[in-house]
Amino acid sequence: MKLTVFYFDPNVSSMFVEKTDEAGKKFYTLSSPYNFAYRDEIVARVIEVDDPADIVYHLDSGYKFYKSEKFKPFKAGDGIIYDSISGCYRASDYGFVVYDRRTSRIHLKLPLQISKDKLKASYFVFPTKFLKLPVYKDIEQQLLANKIVGIIDKSEIESQLNEIDPHNPKVHRILVARGKEPMDGYDDYYIPLIQIEKKAGKLLDDGRIDFKEVGAIIEIKKGQEVLQKIPGVKPDDGFDIYGEKVTATIVQKDGYFPGSNIVPSESNPLILVSQIDGCLDIEGKTLSVLPVAVIKGDVNYESGNIDFDGSVQIMGSVLPGFTVNATGDIYVDKNVDDARLTANGDIVVKLGIGGKGEAKIIAGGYVKAKFALNSNIEALGRIEIEDSIINSVVFSNDAVIVTGRHGKIIGGETTARHEIIVNVAGSQLQNVTKLTAGKSLIVERELAELLKQMEKYKTNVEEIIKKIKNSFGEGVFENPREFLTILPPVKKKNCLLLLKELSDNNKQLKLLLDQRYEIEKKYKLEKEPSISIGDIAYPGVIITIKRSKLQIDKAMQNTKFYEDNETKRVVFTSAV
Repeated sequence: MKLTVFYFDPNVSSMFVEKTDEAGKKFYTLSSPYNFAYRDEIVARVIEVDDPADIVYHLDSGYKFYKSEKFKPFKAGDGIIYDSISGCYRASDYGFVVYDRRTSRIHLKLPLQISKDKLKASYFVFPTKFLKLPVYKDIEQQLLANKIVGIIDKSEIESQLNEIDPHNPKVHRILVARGKEPMDGYDDYYIPLIQIEKKAGKLLDDGRIDFKEVGAIIEIKKGQEVLQKIPGVKPDDGFDIYGEKVTATIVQKDGYFPGSNIVPSESNPLILVSQIDGCLDIEGKTLSVLPVAVIKGDVNYESGNIDFDGSVQIMGSVLPGFTVNATGDIYVDKNVDDARLTANGDIVVKLGIGGKGEAKIIAGGYVKAKFALNSNIEALGRIEIEDSIINSVVFSNDAVIVTGRHGKIIGGETTARHEIIVNVAGSQLQNVTKLTAGKSLIVERELAELLKQMEKYKTNVEEIIKKIKNSFGEGVFENPREFLTILPPVKKKNCLLLLKELSDNNKQLKLLLDQRYEIEKKYKLEKEPSISIGDIAYPGVIITIKRSKLQIDKAMQNTKFYEDNETKRVVFTSAV
């Protein structure tokens, strides 16, 4: 009976096999501890026996593990040599032995693992059945035979080999070859030195979140640090373990770039600062500082409320419930819908101002819009509306002009310090439409606030005088100096405190009285107030010039209203 005796496990085809632990996690483990062989170790032999039980008498000395099979012709593959003298198959080097049944060849696999990028090579080491381990020379020859030139230093390999105990068999992986990693380069890029992400909202004191406050406008002051330059790095090529060049690349860093009005600082060229006071503008990856804050769309929950120290341009509409505050001008390309706009400068709305009565416009300059509906508009400068003012409260400290050929004012209250000019006032339905000229609501507010303060000090004076009379009698006011000399020290001190308090309040009253005279000077008009209605004024229109009032009972055409200086009554003449 002809048999093949394998001194390794012929049923494994690879060095490692995948297994799964109790937790279901996959891992790799050595497929067989009997398949590692060193140079000249016998891996297989063909024998003839009468009884399979006689195999043990034909085993080579020292070879305890074996597998036997009925003989089938096979050949020596890579790393295996046939020893014709002893009639056996031996390993020609150190490695892992496998039997390829498809080709009927025994191979010695090189226990080498090369990284995917070919920059590292590792060598698996496991003691053979005779506790043999490879030495540096074995590994070097195998690497060179496989055209690997990036072999690491001999001492480094030997140091790793010396740590392996053959009497404690386990798989060791040692580093044997290393290339040079390419160092990728990158161009100059910039990182922001300011917070550029919008907030989710503003946390209120009661724990609620105001989602209208997202901080979309980022104010930048002149000289403020905006970007930091990260200088570029040139790429440095590397090489793999075969000595082949590994080309380095230019990588794109996730940074930003400077745009308008951002320049290197004088003290540090790597720090970029703003040339102007303005608003941060982000266009893709380019950061600029613009003198005008630009909202590229509507003012809504995406942009949040706007509060900017400068001018604001809104390329969409301002949606209900939102606010826009600017120390400069405000320009709105579309509508203002039940929103509040406040500007120290002008406010221009290309379309209309309207809604359900919540729209509020306050300008330190002029206001322009196509129409105003259910709105409250106030301006220190003139107010120009192209089409119509309907059911609105409008005040200008100069003039209100409806410029359209069929421009009209219907309902509400329209007040101007100097003049109102419109073609149609009121409607055939006789809506109550109040038109007033020669009145300054701003001055009246100032005066009302001042009178309120004066009243407070007057009350204080009266109460102090009453307290002094009750405590010291009327005589203290006849001759205060002489009266104080006869008072006991404690009473004298109290009396002096009350007299000082009285004096302080009278001084404040005097200051407020002077301010009142200055405010009242503002009542002076630069020209005589008038209201001009170029086409028709319908019944229901109430004309007020200064303090004189006229209610229109029948339609009037092409009429200019003004106050007669002698009679102090509203009179009228032709508007043209």
